[in-house]
Amino acid sequence: MPLALIKRLPLIRSWLHRRAIRKYFSPRGSGCHSGHFSSFAQARAWLPPSPEFSHDKFTDEYVHERSRRIWAFDYPVLFWLREAFAGGSSTVLDIGGSIGNQYYAYQRYLRYPEALQWRVQELSAFIGQGRELAQQRGAAALSFSDAWPAEWLDSEVWLAAGVLEFMESQDLPSLLARCARKPRHILLNKLPLSESPAFVSSQNIGFGSYVPHHVFNRRDFIGAIESLGYELVDTWDVPERSFQSLGFDEDAFDVYSGLYFRATH
Repeated sequence: MPLALIKRLPLIRSWLHRRAIRKYFSPRGSGCHSGHFSSFAQARAWLPPSPEFSHDKFTDEYVHERSRRIWAFDYPVLFWLREAFAGGSSTVLDIGGSIGNQYYAYQRYLRYPEALQWRVQELSAFIGQGRELAQQRGAAALSFSDAWPAEWLDSEVWLAAGVLEFMESQDLPSLLARCARKPRHILLNKLPLSESPAFVSSQNIGFGSYVPHHVFNRRDFIGAIESLGYELVDTWDVPERSFQSLGFDEDAFDVYSGLYFRATH
C-alpha cells in the first residue's frame, strides 16, 4: 500500500496527530503552530499556562538583533514609508513595535523627517526597556504607550508587522473607526492570510511560551479595510514565514503576506 494511503488509515492518522502535538509542546516545536479554535479563550484552555510575550528573552532579541538589521520582507515597507515621508507625513503609529526595533533598523536606509514622531504602542512588558534604550541611543522621536491615545490614532502612517494576529481585544477596523482623522497610509507586514474561513490557532514562540493568534481570511480582511475608505495599493509575499500547523495539516499555507493601503479621501 502506498505511504500516502497508509497515513490516511484512522489508527495511523490518530498516531501521527498525537506525535505532532507532542512535538509542538516540546522545545523542537519552537516557532511552530498548532490547533484550530473559534476563540482565544478556547485556545488558552488547550495550551499550558505561559507568560506569552511577557518574557525578558524577547526584549533581549529585539535589542540585540531585530533593531540592528532588516530582512527581505522589510523592503516593501521601506519603499512605501519613504514615499509617505516624501509626501509630508511625519507621524507614525507603530502597533506592536516592541522596543522601537523598526525605527532603529530603518533609520540606516531612510531619511527621517526632522519633525518625526514615531509612536510605539506595545505591551507594558516592553515599554520600560524601550524608553531606556531610546534615551541611551538619543532617539528623541520615539515614544511608547500601552494604551491608545487619541492623538496617536490620528497618526498619518500606521505600521503593524507581525502583530495584528496576536491582538485579542482590538482589531484594525475598530481602531480605525475611533480615529478623528484616519491615517493616510497603512502598512501591514507578516500577516497570516488564508483563503479558508478565519480561525484561531496558536504558536510556540519559544522559551516555554505559547500564544493564541488569528488566521485571517484574505478577502474578508482586505474588504473590511477597503470599506473604510482605503484602496489596496500593493501586496507582497513573505516567504520567510509559512503556516505549517502541527497536527492540523489541512490549515497549512505557504507564505505570509504584506499589504499597503492608502486612503482614498
